[in-house]
Amino acid sequence: MGSKHFASSTFRKTFMSYTAILIIPIIVFSVLNMHRNILEEQRKTNEKHVSDSKRIADVVDSKLTQLKSLSNMLSEQSWVQKLMQNTDVYDQEFDLVKLIEIRKDLTNAVNSLGILPFGAVVFPQKKLVISSWGKFAEDEFFTSVASFDEATREQLNDSFPNYEYFNILQPTAITLGAEKRRVIPVLQSLEVVNNPRASLLLFVDIVYLTDYMERFGGVEPNKISIRANDALVYQHDYIKVGSNQGSTYEVRVPSQVSDWQYTLTYPDKNVIGIQNLFSSLLAILISVVIGTASAFLLSIISYRPLQVLLNKLSGVVRKDDLGSEYKLIEKSFDRLIDENHSLQQAIKDYESAAKSNLLLRLLKGYFTEDQHRNGLQKFGLTYTEEKYYCTMLVSFHAMDDPSDLELMRRAEIVTIMVAETIMDRHQLHYELFEVTNADKAIIVSSSEPLGDERVKQISSEMAESIQRACNMLPEVLTGTVEKGLLGISKSYYAANESLQVKLFSRRGFRTDAVEETYINNHYYYPTDWEIQLINNLKIGNLETLTRILDEIHTENQKRQLPEAGRVQLVSRLMETMLRVLYELNIDAGIYARQFEIKANLENIDSMWSYVFEVGTLICERIRYSNSSSEMEAGSKLLLYVNQHYTSADMSLKKLAEMLEMSVPSVSRMFKEVTVSTSMIMYVVSEWKWLKSCFERKQVLKSLHTE
Repeated sequence: MGSKHFASSTFRKTFMSYTAILIIPIIVFSVLNMHRNILEEQRKTNEKHVSDSKRIADVVDSKLTQLKSLSNMLSEQSWVQKLMQNTDVYDQEFDLVKLIEIRKDLTNAVNSLGILPFGAVVFPQKKLVISSWGKFAEDEFFTSVASFDEATREQLNDSFPNYEYFNILQPTAITLGAEKRRVIPVLQSLEVVNNPRASLLLFVDIVYLTDYMERFGGVEPNKISIRANDALVYQHDYIKVGSNQGSTYEVRVPSQVSDWQYTLTYPDKNVIGIQNLFSSLLAILISVVIGTASAFLLSIISYRPLQVLLNKLSGVVRKDDLGSEYKLIEKSFDRLIDENHSLQQAIKDYESAAKSNLLLRLLKGYFTEDQHRNGLQKFGLTYTEEKYYCTMLVSFHAMDDPSDLELMRRAEIVTIMVAETIMDRHQLHYELFEVTNADKAIIVSSSEPLGDERVKQISSEMAESIQRACNMLPEVLTGTVEKGLLGISKSYYAANESLQVKLFSRRGFRTDAVEETYINNHYYYPTDWEIQLINNLKIGNLETLTRILDEIHTENQKRQLPEAGRVQLVSRLMETMLRVLYELNIDAGIYARQFEIKANLENIDSMWSYVFEVGTLICERIRYSNSSSEMEAGSKLLLYVNQHYTSADMSLKKLAEMLEMSVPSVSRMFKEVTVSTSMIMYVVSEWKWLKSCFERKQVLKSLHTE
């Protein structure tokens, strides 16, 4: 049977195709798996080396931290404090017994660190050195006790008069009597001032440091080197008997307590173990055998229907004319059609989400430029400024069991069907979508005015129809009928207020009392409008800013708010302006005081006008972006006026001379920074504010006396 199958070229091609399809991925996967194992082993080794490097760096850093702590401990010693005094009053206290005690304490402190052969406290102004060996004159100590080369000595002499927090010098050779050592000098001032009166001089012995590194640093790295500003400070090679150095790589770790950088060299292990390599090759061989057998079996299964088809078409098809390609093409087209349907559905879902987002923007307030309104037509929304709009909110907050998802799903489907039926009956265009504060929102639009009675009738019909369909009465709340795109937002907030009243009434409050309190005492200043107000202030969009303020003013006039409510609204708007001024680094104190004066006069119109003036000023400043020199001159001018406005000789001429500007230029600059008509009015307002503060102070003083 196998030889019969191989006689067909189609079968051979199918077999070779299956073989390639199965074997190539197996080989590629096996090679990739082997490579992954190598990389994984390298990664683990590298992580181990990085962890070891950080540990070694922490070991050295901990020792440096102890060196720092030694200076703090010595600076608090009484004998150090007394010797730092520029007087000889305490000299008699330092007798032989005292010096022996000091030497003992200093020796114990130095020996406790394990890497210091000795240490000394230098008093530069007294030319005195206190060390583990006793008390010496400075020249005597650095000549006969611990001598350095001339360069190191000059560097130390230059460093003593300066404040050194933790200065680690370059390694140098030191002669201690007849013994020479390689040390790293460490200088720390014991006074946090310039020209300190005492400094701690320590010497890190290279031999001691090497012994410390071998005991606590481990033996993983081949070499450890320490550099400071690219200069080699310390280096130690770990000699491993019988080890082959081979290729290496470096791990660099910066010190956390000094300017040192630790460089540790580790062997680069690039090859996988022979056991892992043999197992991987064996797995590849077994996979190839199994893949070949599977390819042969799949070829037989795949070729059988093709052979049946060819036998049926043998009368009209030539032996060398294969018809299987058409079947493959047909299946390919079917797959492409299915994918196209999926893509079209994804596009529809995206457009639906984008449309819902645009409708939500309309609810929040549509203060955009004209070119942005083209997006409405893109989604089939024929909304214009000439149409009339009304927003309805459908809420199921009164459900007995809100967690009943099946009932909620049924209610949503019924709401969609009822809305379509009723709107078609009334021949109205509508858009229904989800909102956060209710279950559904409906925007109803019409070219003709919608009467309040007609809107109430529609909402009543919807509530009754939904109740009949799912035995649940929803809240269908309607907003006011408004004209223009912005009316959608106004109508939405009106409906939302009614919804809030309903929610309050469910908590035990009387509906009429809640509604009267909420509507009459709650000014109209939606949070979304406030956000758009702030954004337009920051970009200097004066036209949109003016429109927002006009709409807020108009809507609150319709509400006929009490005096306190109107004052609270204007104050809230002024707070928004001041917050933007603070964010733009503009002095807001002037405007706050002038607004306070206007508020004390209890003139609402004057307060509104001032809010418009401040908003205009912010937009103009951003749009025309005053140069830094003009802003500096304006700030200087305003500061001078605030400090000298009570002076009798202050005038525009004097200010012009001070700033080296003309009188008209000073007057214009003053108006820009104060939104005031003139400097005289500003001074008078400042004087009134100061007088009112003085009068309040007198009243408080009299009350305190009583």
